[in-house]
Amino acid sequence: MTTETTQNETTTADNVESNRPDYVAKQYRVVRIEDGWRTRKERIGVAWKAENNAVVFRPSGAQIIEGDIYFYPLEGEPAT
Repeated sequence: MTTETTQNETTTADNVESNRPDYVAKQYRVVRIEDGWRTRKERIGVAWKAENNAVVFRPSGAQIIEGDIYFYPLEGEPAT
């Protein structure tokens, strides 16, 4: 391990709390259940407020996103 790698890992560990997302991103999905269909909110990623008032979205994993995405404040995250 180089000094540079060690420093980056330490910096990342120190900034975990400051890098906490501002929003959780959810999308309504229709899923099949035994007796029909049900709509549910599925967490698809997180988002942060940027310095220029933009919202930066980071999806979870590799997925195809279609339709509207809803951003909920992380503190008031509704139950799924």
